Amino acid sequence: MEAAADAVTEATSRATMGPATTAAAGRRVLVVYATKYGSTAKVAETVAEELRAAGCQAEARAVGDVASTAGYDAVVVGGPMIFGWHKEALKWVKARRDGLAAVPVAYFITAASLPDDGSGAVDGVPFYKDSWLAKKPGDPAKLSYRQRYALPSHYLGDVLKKTAPVRPRQAAFFAGALDLTKMSIFAKLFVMLVIGAAPGDGRHFDAVREWARALPAVLFDQEGPAAA
Repeated sequence: MEAAADAVTEATSRATMGPATTAAAGRRVLVVYATKYGSTAKVAETVAEELRAAGCQAEARAVGDVASTAGYDAVVVGGPMIFGWHKEALKWVKARRDGLAAVPVAYFITAASLPDDGSGAVDGVPFYKDSWLAKKPGDPAKLSYRQRYALPSHYLGDVLKKTAPVRPRQAAFFAGALDLTKMSIFAKLFVMLVIGAAPGDGRHFDAVREWARALPAVLFDQEGPAAA
């Protein structure tokens, strides 16, 4: 598992250190996002900004503002973990499965917690993890319920199952922002008791930019829309 994680890190580093991929120049990329309280929008906008810097024609738009994927060469879909991946992100992908099957796709997930079990892929889909978010558990052999719930295999595995047959080339986990003043009582209890997350803005935009700089190579330097 650690070898897989190292491979994802190495691929990301190579892409961020080198010039923008020639294949990405002028490509239209949609960065579409779902958000509950607004913080995921900034993450999506940062991804789009880095894609534009790499030569892509990229725009960040909320799921409710995008009816079709027509005209785009690749799609990045993002959303927070709220009792699973944001339901509007799931709904948007499910409703556009045919269109998304024809272009390269990547996912990003914002979360309040992510135990680092050393893995770097789920069901064959490699993922990037924000080092600020991913934390090594004290005893990997004795994970608590909240740690097992927040494992990459659970979070991303559930997303892949619910959005199949769409298969992203890569996924990413980033820390999100948690404002308890905007949450319902039930949501507060879930986050505090089940996830065990601390409130505050944990977004780490250096990590978002690092991943986004590598995306052109991930999306366009491989053969076939679902290549991994």
